[in-house]
Formats: sequence, structure tokens, C-alpha cells
Amino acid sequence: MNTRRLPKLDYWEPKTIDELLNLLESLQDDLIILAGGTDVVPMLKRRNTPSRHLVNIKKIPQLNAVSYDEEDGLKIGPAVTLREVITQPIVSVRYPILVQSARVVGFNQVRNMGTLGGNICLDNKCTYFNQPSFWWKSRPDCFKRGGDRCYVMKAGKRCQALSAADTVPALISLGTELVIQKKGKEKKIPLEIFYTGDGARPHMLDADEAVTAVLIPPPRQGWREGFIKKSDRGSVDFATASMALRLRINGGGVEDARIVLNSVSTKPIRARETEHYLCRKSTTSQTLEEALSILLKESAPLSMVGASKSVRENMLKAMFTDLTANFFPTPPPPYRK
Repeated sequence: MNTRRLPKLDYWEPKTIDELLNLLESLQDDLIILAGGTDVVPMLKRRNTPSRHLVNIKKIPQLNAVSYDEEDGLKIGPAVTLREVITQPIVSVRYPILVQSARVVGFNQVRNMGTLGGNICLDNKCTYFNQPSFWWKSRPDCFKRGGDRCYVMKAGKRCQALSAADTVPALISLGTELVIQKKGKEKKIPLEIFYTGDGARPHMLDADEAVTAVLIPPPRQGWREGFIKKSDRGSVDFATASMALRLRINGGGVEDARIVLNSVSTKPIRARETEHYLCRKSTTSQTLEEALSILLKESAPLSMVGASKSVRENMLKAMFTDLTANFFPTPPPPYRK
């Protein structure tokens, strides 16, 4: 379905961040950024974006850098490939959950080309929207194409395309921040609030802005963590559901919890009610069973083509059970406050 030629494009290759920001200011909605291209190129071939300017950011040195500081933590440029993230010794030692999530993005060729920034800014996915242009010629446009309807939820008032990025749950659970720049201005925001929940415009990123760094705080001791992705054909497919789970354990009890889901809604879900319930609890089977019940209620998975709400709920049950079983292979001792 993606064998069509690319549309005619003006190609830009800035060498500095200032050059990039100048292009963003002048072209705005008429450009699309190319980092790895594993998602952008198919979108262009399907004519799923009207952009007529392609801006390659791979030649900007700052966007390809990885650095670590014991006080500030890890800084990764958005153009760093997923393969580089996986093979960086400091990442595999200090942030194993990030490596786990990066390893299940596509297959080897995708990880060799795809970038961390590209995965963070991945467009939401929908079976209907992700069709070639000839398919849409006989149908009214959906919200994501500028129309007035959603084919997933017939009475829906906004786009229900799913958030699908594999690395995002792990990054949110690690407390990641993004550095976002526009000409003459720079800001930091938590990755957790970067996602809007609107499938048509999934990211809190204006047309003249770009993500220029990914910041992950230095790790603390005592965390047990894991990541699981469930899909039809393993890492080849976008996830049907994914979960990052981190628990900080002390004396058989949970001091802190981070639970993040993706591919079940229009944005990543931070399961704060479940986290709050787990804190200061002993990790008994009864506690984990109640936590799972709360998790399913607050996640409220969406039904999409190929995966109903009940299918996603069953996947979440399996992932939560598997992850907590890895953390606690035998019943832990009672937690003392």
C-alpha cells in the first residue's frame, strides 16, 4: 500500500538548530521533519500529510548527541537512533527499561533508522486514516484529515486515533522532560503532558517548535521495573497494548510507583489512582489484585479494528500479572510503615 512515489517536495538540510528554527518559523504547517523517516516516508507516500517541504535534521550535531551527568542525568538528542539508544552502555546500565522498550520498536532495520525523537513524536494511528489517497477518494474526510466525522466511533466528537509509540511509557515512568525550542525561546515540559489526547493533533507542539533534547533524571536505587508490549506479530506491529511498571521497594512494601500504559487510548495513560493505591502497601496478592482492578477502571481501553476493549483489558491483566510476578516471585514479607 506504500509503493507509490513520494510527492514533489522541497528538501531542506539545516546544519544548526538556529537554521532549523528559522525554517520552522517561515514554513510552519507546510513542512514535515525527517529524522529517521520510518513513519514519515510512508505517510508521504500515502498522501496522509499535505506538507510540501521536507526538513532533514540528521545533519545537526547537537541533535545526534548522547551525554550523561551524575547530577543532571541523561541527555539524548532527538535524532539519535533507537539502535544507538540500545547499544549505549550508560543507557543499558542505568536505564534498562528504556532499552527494553526500544528493542521492541519494529525490527532491526527500523531500529537502525528510527530515532528516539521520532518515536516520541509518532503520529497517532488509525486503521481508517492510514489508508492511501485512492481509498479516501470515495469517502468523506475524517477529523484527522480535516473532516467532520470519526469512522472508529461513529458518534464521536473528535479523532479517536490511538497513541502507539513504544518507548513513551518507559520514558514517562522515568520522569522524562523534553526541551522544546522556537526562534528566540526555549522551554522544558514533562513528557507526560506533551500528549493532548486529540488524535488529530496528538502533540503539544506548535508548528514553529521542535523537540531539541530528551532529558531523563539520574536513576535512584531501589526500583524494580519492567516493560511489556503486546501485539499481533510481536515487535513488527504497532502495540495492541503496552505497559511500563516501576516500583520502588523498601522492606517488602511499595514506597513509590509508576505505571504507564500506551496503545489503549488517544494518549499515554499515567495510572495515578493505581499508583496512589499501591504506595505504602505491602505487596501481597490481595494488594496486587485490587491494584489491577483499579488499573482497568482508570485505563478505560478503547475498541478499535482488530482489538476490542475486552481484548485490551485481558492484555493489561496479563501484563500486570507477568510484571509483578517477576518482581515478587514469592510472597513478600509484611510491610512495616
